[in-house]
Amino acid sequence: MRILVDIGNSRCKAAIEDDDGLHPLDSFAWHDVFLHDVLDEIWLKPLGARLPSSVVVSNVAGERLLPNLAAWCSVRLGVEPTVVVSSAEFGGLKNGYENPSTFGVDRWAAMIGARAEYEGALCVIDSGTATTIDLISAEGQHMGGAILPGIYTMRRSLGKYTSALFAADGAISPFSDNTAAGIAGGTGFASVGAMDRFVVEACKAVGTVTTVVTGGESKILESLMLSPVHSDPLLVLKGVSVLGGAYSDRASNQVVDIRQSSVN
Repeated sequence: MRILVDIGNSRCKAAIEDDDGLHPLDSFAWHDVFLHDVLDEIWLKPLGARLPSSVVVSNVAGERLLPNLAAWCSVRLGVEPTVVVSSAEFGGLKNGYENPSTFGVDRWAAMIGARAEYEGALCVIDSGTATTIDLISAEGQHMGGAILPGIYTMRRSLGKYTSALFAADGAISPFSDNTAAGIAGGTGFASVGAMDRFVVEACKAVGTVTTVVTGGESKILESLMLSPVHSDPLLVLKGVSVLGGAYSDRASNQVVDIRQSSVN
């Protein structure tokens, strides 16, 4: 039994993985929290008397959270986290970045998770604080990707630079009769429209693609995109599982850096 972790730009997501599959744990905004109390409540209680053999982590937040997380895992679980990173190649997936180590590990894990679930060419979209799009050919070549602000990030930016009310969480519709709803619709359709265009460009580049969406704002994309999509909220964690499983022969009680490793 393992704990899989995805530390994002603003939230920490996790799941318990056992013989019955993945069991999501409550996610939380990790800024300005006392981490040990939060993890005692939302990780330790669901574990009960069980202790995981390892904790496998994808982290894009730098050193802002990982040291405290490692300390908690050591004290409460008796293990140090295995930290996965991006590499030039993994399981036949070839990283398209000029410098593979600079490619976000959450995007890398999402692509690995998508390839574990679907065949053929893939367009992988992860929409949260930022929205990322990555294209993979049927042969496993990462064709590159794009990054744009997430929907709520667009709203915050609008509120910062204008007098608009950025916290507009109402229903998204194309035309509205008040400012808050107009912001919700404008930012929502801006993201959805961009995603549909990226899918069109993806098909031009590699032919028919399967589009997979994940992330905190994926339900908006799933409900409004014109292109057919598959929604998978656990996509990044599924990739973390594959990455961690490939190095299961490593000692589970030491920090593992797999930057230079690849599995073919």
